[in-house]
Amino acid sequence: MPTCQNCQKQWSWKDSQKAMFQFKKGMKCPYCGVTQYQTSDSQKRTSLVGMAPLLALPIVSLFDSWTITIVIILLASLSYLAVIPFL
Repeated sequence: MPTCQNCQKQWSWKDSQKAMFQFKKGMKCPYCGVTQYQTSDSQKRTSLVGMAPLLALPIVSLFDSWTITIVIILLASLSYLAVIPFL
């Protein structure tokens, strides 16, 4: 979970998810209001984990059913959304 560099408080999972979907470069700390920026190391880890739904595509191509394909892609995407605040 992100930790504020100003007040040293750790963000909750819910606050991290909300901040992630604001599509801004900086995210305001929910405790002190100071804008926080993602480190380059964190950006690299986030982009690598973001490849998980794409890596599911070759596996999905093995199935002939659209239902199984959609379920696998949804599970990979939901897993990504659940894990990303921890990075």
